[in-house]
Amino acid sequence: MDDPKAYFAALAADYAKLQADTRAFTLVGAFIGHFALLEESLGDALGQALGVEKARLWIVTRNMTFDDKVKTMRTLVDRFVIKEERAKHIDSLCLRARKFGEMRNIIAHSPFRASLQSDGVEFLVMSANSKLKFPEMDWELAKFVEVLHDLNALDDEFRALEVISDLDRIAYQLAAAPASSEAGITGVILSQPTD
Repeated sequence: MDDPKAYFAALAADYAKLQADTRAFTLVGAFIGHFALLEESLGDALGQALGVEKARLWIVTRNMTFDDKVKTMRTLVDRFVIKEERAKHIDSLCLRARKFGEMRNIIAHSPFRASLQSDGVEFLVMSANSKLKFPEMDWELAKFVEVLHDLNALDDEFRALEVISDLDRIAYQLAAAPASSEAGITGVILSQPTD
């Protein structure tokens, strides 16, 4: 997608043409679909941080909740990313992802319908933490498109991410190497997995 703003503007125009109930289901489905892509890119970033790929990564992340993935990623970044500026940037991406996770929980677990007040979706949200509440949540079409755009942008940022560079790995291993190991950088390089 060369120009995401233009793409999402065209998408909004297409959504506006749909019958209200069809539009509501389409918007919720679009959110869930874009969120699934974000979760996949977060999982890929986790794999990069852990140094595991495909089948191993799927085994590690398949049964983790989205929030568990975010927490694990934040911990790995805090522990293994050497450059503070890059660590803060990745952590900010994780915090943004967590907000989308909270939205996803509401959207995926709340009944909804075409809004009677707007061109979007009304969610019939219920909260029962210590008191039973029914917060209002009505997203206009423009709000949905904005959220979809932001979800897509965050997904793109995770996909472009180099979480832990080879230099971070080497620096960590040098700092953690026992005194009896091969000396210096040669020992660290020789100890790197080859798969």
